[in-house]
This record gives sequence, structure tokens and C-alpha cells, in this order.
Amino acid sequence: MSFSVLSFLNAVFWFNLGLIPIAILQARWKIAMKYSPALLAALAILAGVRVFFPLDSPMFLVIRSHVVLRFLQQVLVYKLFDAVPTWVFAVAVWIVGGSTVLLREFYFCLQDRRTRQGWVHVHNDQVVRAAAALGIPMRIIIVSPQVDIPIASGLLKPRIYLPDADLSHEEWVWILKHERQHLRNGDIWIKFLYLMLEAVFFWNPLMHRMENNLNDLLEFRCDYLLTRNSPALDNQIYLLSILHVLQQSNENSDSGGGQTRSHMCTFIVHNHAESLLVDRVNAVEHPRPKRPFAHTAIAVLGLTLFFASYFVLFQPAGDPPAKEIEQQVEITADNAYILQTSIGTYELWVNGTYFGALPAEAIGREPLDQLLIRIEGE
Repeated sequence: MSFSVLSFLNAVFWFNLGLIPIAILQARWKIAMKYSPALLAALAILAGVRVFFPLDSPMFLVIRSHVVLRFLQQVLVYKLFDAVPTWVFAVAVWIVGGSTVLLREFYFCLQDRRTRQGWVHVHNDQVVRAAAALGIPMRIIIVSPQVDIPIASGLLKPRIYLPDADLSHEEWVWILKHERQHLRNGDIWIKFLYLMLEAVFFWNPLMHRMENNLNDLLEFRCDYLLTRNSPALDNQIYLLSILHVLQQSNENSDSGGGQTRSHMCTFIVHNHAESLLVDRVNAVEHPRPKRPFAHTAIAVLGLTLFFASYFVLFQPAGDPPAKEIEQQVEITADNAYILQTSIGTYELWVNGTYFGALPAEAIGREPLDQLLIRIEGE
């Protein structure tokens, strides 16, 4: 494996290409519920891995672009005011835009931290008993009347923030199971990955749309993992616990918990998201069929594109050196050959250097009819 600027640009291309179907699937919750949110999350992670590991195999297939990439290359090397190349300006804008996204999130994290430091911590016997039943240490659980809804937050030192709500023992058990599942799934780290991707691709509106839908997607996945092997009665208790939390949150909407603005946390349910809550209830009560064909097809297609992207490299077709244009070059069978590319075009190579593209009808004319035709990759 090797790395180059073209490798990074190739990874950017494949990532944004894969972003299109993933964003469409995430936006259509009926598809997400039917074909597993876990699958969609895995596909999104693969897309992220592709851009953060922009390597190319030594056995890659080169596809040369004679129009689009060559035009882009000319634009990037063009000097603004005869001083600064366009690519320098583009990199500067990219860095400033990405830094703005990260600084905004850092500011929100500091705000949320100050807010949580001002919360009053209280003791709740029901929470203590539920945590003991699940083996969850109380040192990572914080109960406060200023918390609207249960929250899991923190990358290196995760914490579970719970409201001082009046719930039954079974409901508290399910609430803690839900938040523990988020921590086990590494959902906060997934949101961190999405944040990095949003910083890199701040200019792509699909990236912002995916990031905005991420919390809902993770809640679908958490619901699925918690209820897939549970009896219907337990699932009903789980859904009721979410509804009771939302009901008490609406009754105490002035508690201040809704001030959380950072993306580095997960919410069991959002206020003012009744339609999404209905979809989650339907997904739990009517789970998807096991291993549907479309589920498997999406997974296979995603993995195929992921691995294939490491073996296909797009690059602009090069121009012949100026000195070879200005002088006369004798073309013979000893110093020249014709290369048939993987896309069916023909190139003339003289003395081991690309000389120019050839139309197919010129192959049989003199002196080209005397040259050896090689096939790319052989």
C-alpha cells in the first residue's frame, strides 16, 4: 500500500460517491427500520474508514481522465493575481472551514460542561437498585432534577445522566439498559467520527444531513439490539418507559436539560419528535424479517465497493513533455508502441514516455500499423 495526493483525492471521490446512497437510506426511515439501522451505521463507518485511510494497492487499476480531471488540474494550478496558485487558496478554505466546524463543537462542549457542573446531584433509590441489578457502577451515573431526558455523554470518561423521575423499577432497568447499550456500541465515538467527517467535508450538504440524522439512527439501532430477543411483554415495558420519560420531560420542560448542544452525547428520545417516536414504536412492535435478501445485498454491495475503491485510481491524463513537442521525433517499432487502456482508448508511447492519445481509426495507418499494441495491465 502507498499514499499520495492522488490517493487522498481518490478517497475523497469514493467517500462522497458512497455518501449518496447512505444519505438516501438514512433519510427514508421505513427502509432503515426494515433493513437494520446497524447495517446502515456499518456502511457509514466503512465510508469514513475509506477517507481516513487513503491508501492505494500496488495492483490498482488506473483510469485516466482526459477531460474532467485534466480541467480540474488546470484550475488548481492557475495562479490568482499571478501570485498564488488556486490549490493553495482551496486548501486554505478547506482548513478554515473544517477548523470552524471543530471549534464550534468545542465551544458547545465547553458550554455543556459548565451547564452540567451546575446541576444538583440527588440520590434516587430506584436508580440505585436498578443499577445494582444490572451491575452498572453508580460512579458513572448522575441523577439530577435539572436533567430532562436520559443522556449518555463522554468519550474517555462516559457518564449517564438521568432525570429524578418517578418510574417503576422495571422502567429504570430498561432506561439504564438503553444507556448502557449506547456505551457498549461506542455510539459517542461514532458521533465523534461523524464530526471529523463533517469537518473534512463541510462543503457537502449531504454530510450535514447525515450528521443531523445520526442521533435518530443510533436510537433505532439501540432499540433493535435491546428488543430483538426480548418477549413482547418486555418490549412493551421498554416502550412505556420511553413514553413516561418523555411525558415527565414535557411536564418539566423548564429544568434546563434541553440546553445540551454538543453532538458528543446520545438522547433516549427527543422532545418535539412525535413522528420519530411513532416510527420507533412501530419498529419495536413489528421487527424486520430476519436476513432479508435486500439486507444481504446492501451489505455485499457496500463491502464490494469499499474494497474495490482501494484498487481503482482515477488520475488526469498527462501531456507530453514540451521538448518532445517542439522537436521532431522518429516513430519506429524499436522506440514506440501503442497502449490500449482499460477503457478502450489508445495511447502512443515513445521512448517510454506518453506522447499522446490516438483515435482508433489511426491504428491501421502508417507508420502506426508497424507498432506493437500492448494492453494495459498485462
